[in-house]
This record gives sequence, C-alpha cells and structure tokens, in this order.
Amino acid sequence: MKGYCPINKGIECSLNTLYQTAQNNDQGGKSHKYILTEKDNYKMSNTTSILENDRGALMIIVSIMLLALLTIIGVAASQTANTEIRIAANEYDYQRCFYNAEGAILEVVDLLEGGAAPLENTPPWMSLDESTINDNAVFITWDDRGKMQDVVPQASVIDPPNTEYIGVHHGILSGSSLDMSKPAKHTFSIYSRSKSKGLVILKIGYANVY
Repeated sequence: MKGYCPINKGIECSLNTLYQTAQNNDQGGKSHKYILTEKDNYKMSNTTSILENDRGALMIIVSIMLLALLTIIGVAASQTANTEIRIAANEYDYQRCFYNAEGAILEVVDLLEGGAAPLENTPPWMSLDESTINDNAVFITWDDRGKMQDVVPQASVIDPPNTEYIGVHHGILSGSSLDMSKPAKHTFSIYSRSKSKGLVILKIGYANVY
C-alpha cells in the first residue's frame, strides 16, 4: 500500500518500508524520522471517504429536489392540459347547440316563405296567443305541454332528438291596411331550442305579407 508523507505531502511513500527525514532546526540539527504507518494511512483514507460521502449525499439531495420539481411541473402541466381540453369540449358543445338552433330558425323561415298563409291552416307549432308564448314564458313552458296549451314544439330536421322550434303570431303590423281583401304584413316571433349537451334558445322576429 502507498500513502503520502506528513512532511512532504507531495512525496509518495510505501507503508512500513520507506520514511522521510526532515531537519528540525529547533532541535539542534537533530534528525527525526517520520514513519507513515498503516494507522495513519487508515485515518487519511477515512477522511477522504467521508468527504466523498458528503459529495454523494449532496448529489442525492440535489437529484431528489430536481425530481420533485419536475414532478410538480409535470402535474401542473397535466392539470392545465385537462382544463384546456374541458374548455374546448364545452365550447364545441355550445357551438353545436347554437348552430343547430340557428338552423331550426332558418327552417321555419323557409316554411313561412314558401308556404301558404300560416293563419289559414295554423301549424301545431304556431301559437296565436302572445300570453302563452313570449320571451318570459318560453323558458318555463317549453317542457310543460300543459302550459303551452295546444302548441306542440316541432322537431327540427337538423337534429330531431335535441332541436325543436315554435312560433307565435303577433298580428298585423301597425300601419298596414285593414282592408281584409288586400294583403297585410303579419309579424311573428320564432323560437328554437337545442339541448345537445347544453342548452341554447334563440329568437328572431319575422314579418311577411299574406
């Protein structure tokens, strides 16, 4: 085994075989022998081992802290991604309901534009009573057929299970001719509802001459 001399630390010595001689000026030039023993070498090796163990422990602590930090970042990123996915899904459901309800209203407009006067043969989804179908009551009465009296919501061809429409006739537009032999402008309110994973109710006003 080899160690380092306590006096000349840069000189490598063999244990129990070599020694380094140093001149001590305070002792009258007497020569002293410094022998590097197995015990001294053990102490030095043990000290080096402790230092190395401290470095290793520090590296372990730093690694654990970095791992914990990366875990926290990963969990936060995962939660953020899940939130974004839910927001996107909700937005998709809302847009789908909105466009279905809008399509149902356009469907009614096509019926009123292309058909005969609705008052001559009133469809079941059309009400002539403004007190039954109006902006305040439509949210409550839509699912209560008893309060809607004889009005029956019509399923839209766009999404029959989830989208319906109804309408109400408000009468002849003010200022129109009262002569029954002449066409007059009639006004309506058209409501549509879509409830596919959400709820959207739309309303438009419509007027036409019949």
